Amino acid sequence: MNRKFYLLFVMIASLILVSGLLFLLQSTPVLARPANPQALVVSNGLAYLQTQQQKDGGILGFSESSDPDSTSRALLAFALAGEQVSGVVSMDGKSMLDYLVTQAITYTHDTTGTLFPGRAGLLLSAGTLADQDPADFGGMNLTRELSASYQPDTYAYSTTAQQDFSSGQASDLNQAWAILGLSLAGTSVPEGASQYLIRSQASDGSWGSGDPDTTALAVTALLTSKQVNAQDQVVQKALEYFHATQLANGGWRPAWDTDPLNADSTGWILQALVTAGEDPTGADWKKEQGDPVQALMSLQKPDGSIGGTYANPYSTAEAIIGLAGVPISSFTPAPASHQAGVAVFSGDGSVYTACVSFTEESISGIELLERSGLSVETATNPNQGTAVCKINGVGCPSSNCFCKMPDYWSFWLKGYAWEYSAIGADQIQVMDGSVNAWSWGAGDPPAEITYQNICEGVPFVLPTATMTSIPPTDTPQPAQAEPSLQATATLQPTPQAAQSERGLGAYIVYGSILVVLGLLIFFLIRSRRK
Repeated sequence: MNRKFYLLFVMIASLILVSGLLFLLQSTPVLARPANPQALVVSNGLAYLQTQQQKDGGILGFSESSDPDSTSRALLAFALAGEQVSGVVSMDGKSMLDYLVTQAITYTHDTTGTLFPGRAGLLLSAGTLADQDPADFGGMNLTRELSASYQPDTYAYSTTAQQDFSSGQASDLNQAWAILGLSLAGTSVPEGASQYLIRSQASDGSWGSGDPDTTALAVTALLTSKQVNAQDQVVQKALEYFHATQLANGGWRPAWDTDPLNADSTGWILQALVTAGEDPTGADWKKEQGDPVQALMSLQKPDGSIGGTYANPYSTAEAIIGLAGVPISSFTPAPASHQAGVAVFSGDGSVYTACVSFTEESISGIELLERSGLSVETATNPNQGTAVCKINGVGCPSSNCFCKMPDYWSFWLKGYAWEYSAIGADQIQVMDGSVNAWSWGAGDPPAEITYQNICEGVPFVLPTATMTSIPPTDTPQPAQAEPSLQATATLQPTPQAAQSERGLGAYIVYGSILVVLGLLIFFLIRSRRK
């Protein structure tokens, strides 16, 4: 073979081989870093929960069928972990939210149709994080019904609902769920509601008779309401309680539990800690055997469930609520941008005023009254609309709304002067800057009151009585808020082995190329010596 031709052949072959090498090196992916252990535990836990989803979209409960309570908590877990809950569907294409919508009325009411405030608060919390309209949840206005269960005399969300082991009576647990649900939905929570929890805190900093789960939920609810901050004494006392009851392994458990730690309690306390701005993995929360996150992660089973002796969907969801590391309070909507005033003349010469904030473009006159913090009883006639029967104990029962005619609750709008409304309050649209009035008895409201008087603090004088007032309420009824934080976990962790094998293959190719080049150069040198 001609030496020049041979040399040209070698050069071309070398260029081809080098080009191939460069292509392989550029196309070979960089080895992925090991997955974050906490994110991996969350991801595996979510994958387990999805295996527990039934055909109707619900998550398996303790009765071996779909359960609204377990499903609501699972929905919270998915949302806090940053997963699109609409994409978590059953083999029949049903989502968790689809199931909850079908169960909403029966789950939140007893057989007499009376509301359970605690259940309503849990369902409202889960639904809001899944972008469900709280004003149309399974055919009911959930925020309106829950707000109406507030009792101004006791400051509690309570009803006479009773079924099996569930009760609507005033309790720390019911109050905390109600506050959390309404706060996440952006509906105003009267200051008295938060004061109920603050006053019911035990001397050791706990709620629910020393129950760690209830204590954690109460802290989370108070902070989410924005009426309490992490530096307030009520939160600091709760943190002291968490320190005092923390186990050597870093976790927590209720008094009745004999397991080394409890997934539910530890999960909710982790949520309370991150909501309070604490670092659960920091030195302040590290015990002899580890921190709370490590303790809870250690409870994951091979199938992805998280829990102790009886790991199940319920315990797994509550564990993820803490392990997600995202405060529920980050889902609260932006501050309200609209305000309207309401004045209530009770017929005894006094007037009660409230400045109500709201995020919607408008709300009804009934909603404005109900958000004022007063107790309200109404009666609805399909042909005539909704009438107000009793406000703060003054008036008639809803069963006989006009029992004291000609005295009744008349509805007035503010123009240049008070104008009697010929349209029912449930049909009136209250806009930013509006003022409504309710007056018991005959005749016009006894005093002129303006928006500036109610919402801007401009003083006025009543002719015969003393005015009572409350400050502007917090944000009601939200436009749905986007989560401000997202977790990085995914349902199926990406395997690393395939990428490693591709990287090893590239080095094998690289070595082969070097061997070929070496042989070519060797034969070229030998041929030149001949």
